[in-house]
Amino acid sequence: MTTARSRVSGSAAKMARTGLVAVLVVFAMLVGDLASPDIAAAQQRPRTVLEMLFGGGTQSAQPDPRRIQRRVIRREPKRSVTRPSRSSTRSSSRPERRKRAPTAAADSNASDAGPAAKSEDAKTVLVVGDFLAASLASGLEDVYADNDMVDIEARTDGSSGLVRDDHYDWPEKLGPIMDEEKPDVLVVMLGSNDRQTISEGSQSMTLRSDGWTKEYEKRIAEIAKIAQTKKVPLVWVGLPSFKFDRMSEDMIFFNDLYRKAATEVSGQFVDIWDGFVDAEGGFIYTGPGVNGQTVQLRNSDGITMTDAGDEKLAFFAQKAIDRVLGDTTAAPAGPLAADQPNLQLPPLGNAANAVTTRPVALDDPKLDGAEALLGGGSVQGFSLEPSPRDRLVLNGAGTGNVEGRADDFGWREKTDAVAPGSAVAYRGSLDLEAVRAKEGIKPPKEMPSIVDAIIADWTEQNQEAQKGVDTPAE
Repeated sequence: MTTARSRVSGSAAKMARTGLVAVLVVFAMLVGDLASPDIAAAQQRPRTVLEMLFGGGTQSAQPDPRRIQRRVIRREPKRSVTRPSRSSTRSSSRPERRKRAPTAAADSNASDAGPAAKSEDAKTVLVVGDFLAASLASGLEDVYADNDMVDIEARTDGSSGLVRDDHYDWPEKLGPIMDEEKPDVLVVMLGSNDRQTISEGSQSMTLRSDGWTKEYEKRIAEIAKIAQTKKVPLVWVGLPSFKFDRMSEDMIFFNDLYRKAATEVSGQFVDIWDGFVDAEGGFIYTGPGVNGQTVQLRNSDGITMTDAGDEKLAFFAQKAIDRVLGDTTAAPAGPLAADQPNLQLPPLGNAANAVTTRPVALDDPKLDGAEALLGGGSVQGFSLEPSPRDRLVLNGAGTGNVEGRADDFGWREKTDAVAPGSAVAYRGSLDLEAVRAKEGIKPPKEMPSIVDAIIADWTEQNQEAQKGVDTPAE
């Protein structure tokens, strides 16, 4: 009986173990299907005591090389915060100018397009030269970005100049460029790369020698003559100081030649030297920007400009450009439409009668030296309202006696020191009320003139003297 029970118990245990093994096999198959190939193929080993204490997982045995999947991490290229170089020459084909959008739908998307569209009647400012001219053009584009009546076009070559005409011949290429762009103003900035010898045939002339200077002046004059022939106003921007003293000395020499050539063709020379030196005339990396704050103007090489330096170059050139272009802050008004019967023209006025004026910006380049006297800028319209001068000189009328104004010189009636009926804190020995009730207050005698006083005094003295003579002595 005991043996039979043992056999039954052994059979039950064997069946239980067989069922457990089957369950484990099925579970392993499910786990194997769900696990990744790498994990399923990895052979785990038990964790050590150090790994239990200080962390760390199980290490896998050598996996199948065919199952290794390398993870490639691609990093985005680092964006440069500096402005892209403009030293390369722009293509000869002129890019299509951005025009003012003709429809309202295009105006709604203007903010997404970037720079403001330029008007069909926009004035073209052509900037030519080397890498500094590219910086100048970049600054001018920012200055006139919101002005749809001024369009900046740049044709620059960073390594060009007037010495190495074998690299880029400006006297030869400038004429076709101007015929293509048809500019209203020509802005030139050249010379930073011209500290080299000039080779003329078999002759080599050293920098700033007599022959070198004569040939260089000839090439400058060719540039100025092209602008004069095409009747385009010339604005020649001078060169700034550089980190190296010998280089700065040559730039001063070049600026004198540029000034002379520009003025000979009635052009303008813009001297920017003081904007990039300190009080002693030395080179500076940092200095006041266009907003008055201290900013870095030059890069570490001591030659090229930063973005703030570009803005300062444009600040100096803007005044000369605005002087040529005139008032281009708004598009010219078109013809009156037939469906505008109620259009009101601004009333005619006299500037002398103005009581308010528009605010003046501190960074306005027109503040650093006007060419016209006060009130002589633009022609004033005819006005029927007389000026304060006409009212005073011709009509004999004052300025209106505006109370509180500095020219308020009108007479006013005197008022009583103490208002009638008010309480008096102290009265003197003379009761004015009693005097008024009895006799009244009589005005003092009128003062005689100085002549009458002298005659009266002289008469009185004569009478005293005559009285003494007529009286007999006792």
